[in-house]
Amino acid sequence: MVHNLIDMDKYFICLANSYKHGGRCVAGIEIAFDIKNKPIIVRHPDGRPCWIRPISNESDGSIPNEIAQGIKLFSVVKLTDVVPCPHKAHVEDVKYSQMVCKYGYFTPNDDLMNLCLDKKHQNIFYFQGKAVSAQMVERLDYSLMFIHPENAQAYIDENREKSKYRIKFNYYGSSYDFPITDPVFLEAFKAKPECSLELKNVYLTLSLGLEFEGFHYKLVAAVIQTEKTTNEIDNSSNQKKDVELEKEKSENWFEKFEKNLAYLIDRKKEIENQIAALRKELLQQMEIHGEEKVKSTRFSVSYIPPKTILQFDRDLFREENEELYRNYCTIFDSKLFKEENQELYVNYCKPKQKEASIIIRQNNAKE
Repeated sequence: MVHNLIDMDKYFICLANSYKHGGRCVAGIEIAFDIKNKPIIVRHPDGRPCWIRPISNESDGSIPNEIAQGIKLFSVVKLTDVVPCPHKAHVEDVKYSQMVCKYGYFTPNDDLMNLCLDKKHQNIFYFQGKAVSAQMVERLDYSLMFIHPENAQAYIDENREKSKYRIKFNYYGSSYDFPITDPVFLEAFKAKPECSLELKNVYLTLSLGLEFEGFHYKLVAAVIQTEKTTNEIDNSSNQKKDVELEKEKSENWFEKFEKNLAYLIDRKKEIENQIAALRKELLQQMEIHGEEKVKSTRFSVSYIPPKTILQFDRDLFREENEELYRNYCTIFDSKLFKEENQELYVNYCKPKQKEASIIIRQNNAKE
């Protein structure tokens, strides 16, 4: 059984201590302790690690520097009197009365990193872009991720006055380019003469920022390169506690195909959800602007207003006309029945309100 030592207290492994409007944004993955006092990562039902982002009473929720500076990455942080205060996609936000490093730190190695990864989301905060609109952010239920990207490269964008320290990387086949807000990494990067730096075996903590001019920008809150060591917790009194961490199953020949299949199916579902969300938003905009049809080079969209239709109550008809129902074969053919029994068909129809919808057609590329 897993439990916290005090009901209203929370513990987390710090995976971000980044710049935020003159203060800091501190966040990490929640841990709890079993009956042997061993730490275990707390997870959502879908397997994702649970994140915690402590919020202060400042207007932007930033943690004062004097508090945050004592918290290092992989420190174990304790929050007392925790009260959840989710806001839009920032479902991880909590209020607290005190925040302290409980003891020591985790060793940042690949085994630990793998346990902290977000293995559910193949897109970063809904889609590939650099920001999410304030309108679309309502559809998100997370604002923090921990990922293991490919082809990561930190660089200096000389064409920008702000956010010129950035990182480019690939993730699940898509390319991304976000600003870096990790003070430790930035200090080390600025000390190097190179304008770009290729990062091997790097892990990133990603965060969705607060709203700015109608958008929530995507940020790299921590840049972490691992050590090849065994997992353990070191405390300040030199007492060491064994860490109970899950182990990945060894790969077999099918696992490669299974991962690709799962990725494609998940991607398909995610794309379908995005299309459905965009259809809904487009429908609303057509209603707002009073448009019955809009057309571009690639698409034609027609507005279908709400209407009342008659829906045949098959169950009631069968209940009252069992023999006649069977005459229309094993699978009841309501269309044939309607053609041959128009008046009776209407008697078993009930009015149903059909909401407004749109029809989207892709235009012929040759036209």
